[in-house]
Amino acid sequence: MLLKSTLSLSLVAAAVSSLVSAAVIIPNAHKRSEGASGKFVHVTDFHLDPYYVEGASVSSLCHRKDGDNGKGVAGKFGALGSDCDSPKALIDATFEFLKQQASDADFVIYTGDSVRHDRDYQDMRGDDEVRSTQQQVVQYFRETFSSKVIPVLGNNDVETHNNVMAYDDSYSNFVSTWAPFDLSLGQDFLQGGYYVQEITSNLRTINTNTMAFFKKNELLYTDCDVPGPGRTQLDWLKKSLEDTRAQNSKAYILAHVPPNSKQDKHFYKNRCYDEYYSLLGSYSDVILAHFSGHFNYDQLTAVLQNKQDGTYTRVAALGEEEVPMTAAELETYKVVGVLFNAPSIVPQQNPAVRIYTYDTEGTQYPYGTILDWDQYYANLEEANQSGVLQYKLEYTASKLYNVNHFDASGLQGVFEAISLDETVRQQYTAFRAVDGEKAADI
Repeated sequence: MLLKSTLSLSLVAAAVSSLVSAAVIIPNAHKRSEGASGKFVHVTDFHLDPYYVEGASVSSLCHRKDGDNGKGVAGKFGALGSDCDSPKALIDATFEFLKQQASDADFVIYTGDSVRHDRDYQDMRGDDEVRSTQQQVVQYFRETFSSKVIPVLGNNDVETHNNVMAYDDSYSNFVSTWAPFDLSLGQDFLQGGYYVQEITSNLRTINTNTMAFFKKNELLYTDCDVPGPGRTQLDWLKKSLEDTRAQNSKAYILAHVPPNSKQDKHFYKNRCYDEYYSLLGSYSDVILAHFSGHFNYDQLTAVLQNKQDGTYTRVAALGEEEVPMTAAELETYKVVGVLFNAPSIVPQQNPAVRIYTYDTEGTQYPYGTILDWDQYYANLEEANQSGVLQYKLEYTASKLYNVNHFDASGLQGVFEAISLDETVRQQYTAFRAVDGEKAADI
């Protein structure tokens, strides 16, 4: 069922140790497909926790061994499905996998949240920990990739999670922390935490600060229909898209918090939400894809245009009631844009990383069009039992959906497959929760 929403349209002071010693099994390296294509990596939500203690009680957020063990104990690589964050062993193993599997990536997109959640009232985060954890994650990236790393701010990457304002001090801190990435952080970033990064002469990323739209930001009370940081960022986003169109270029949009949750409910304030999707629809000719993280699920969302009146709406592949689009709705609406939400490293689900293949020829499809992706994951319970973490190929998108390009027309085919093929729908449901073993049994 389509959920209609028609739019108006010092705590971590040690340097990163050698990654080679990480306990991880590497599968056969991903081979770049023949022809004019490249690859890039998408990772999100590390939540590195310097207080994590293997064997600690889950009830203590995996920080202490004197708690109630009724909820389980912390494993070497994490505590699956708990409120615990990521141990260093998991981050070490993840970057060792990335070094072996994708160190030759053309670039890396990182959709934020390096720092642990501020859930432990006995060990609250401070600004020193927030900054030092970010610096440690930057160092991991530098030791793994020689190519460009393009990050965005996560809602836990600031001292008080979720909360920032215009000209927030954290923005200037990020300019310093991210200096090794050599990013184009100008006045827009110092004002609002957003920026544009050129990848090639005809492809760029437009990197948003979704805390300006986020309902949970307690410092910003204004919606996007009145002056304020949200309104200012939407105006900047529109101008950035106008510039992209005028320069005959294409764009990926990067966001930490996506507009919709895994239940397909709104993360953004109402007017921010409506206008954001209106921009995604209105500029779908230049936006090749939208990438986000935050809620740990592998989810596809489409920007739709009504074939009769031209208005825009959106729908997740499976909505709030876990019901796909109907055949009649597939006839009424045309997919014009795609939002990819990637699963995370922090083991709310099994940890996961993604490697995209994209067009670099620009003849059959626009330069930058997503051609495919490989989704990798690690079975955390197996890793904790064996002491070795193995990232495995969970699925290849082209094989799962029988689609060889993931622009709007390709995503139309994906949504049709999920809606009309019960096996594909069951597999998508399992993969959405990073449950590769369950999907293999379908």
